[in-house]
Amino acid sequence: MLARFPAFFTFSTHDIPATHTFYEQTLGLEVHRNARGFLELYLPGNNTAVIYAKADHKPANYTVLNFEVQNIERIVDDLRDKGVVFEQYGPPIATDAKGISWDPEGSNIAWFRDPGGNILALIEG
Repeated sequence: MLARFPAFFTFSTHDIPATHTFYEQTLGLEVHRNARGFLELYLPGNNTAVIYAKADHKPANYTVLNFEVQNIERIVDDLRDKGVVFEQYGPPIATDAKGISWDPEGSNIAWFRDPGGNILALIEG
């Protein structure tokens, strides 16, 4: 029934200006602030995410946005040079010093947070 209608996903932040700067300047995404003050992220594949301000914002404790990348190590290095801090996890997903979890099957992942504390991931594989 809903297959013919456009869809988008949303999540919140407590700081719209810092979030706008992060997604646009640090991550290099196209970002627009709409008439309601929400951020609209235009993502590859004709996808859209909307980020809205919430006074009692609590970061999601799960990954809200995944980026499929090639050469995860280079992307991690580039983002670290821009000040992005990657999460460090122990077993069973254990990350290396850079924050990359190397999967022998090929799905390498690195997690980081946006200014609202929401978890984002880079996935290679």
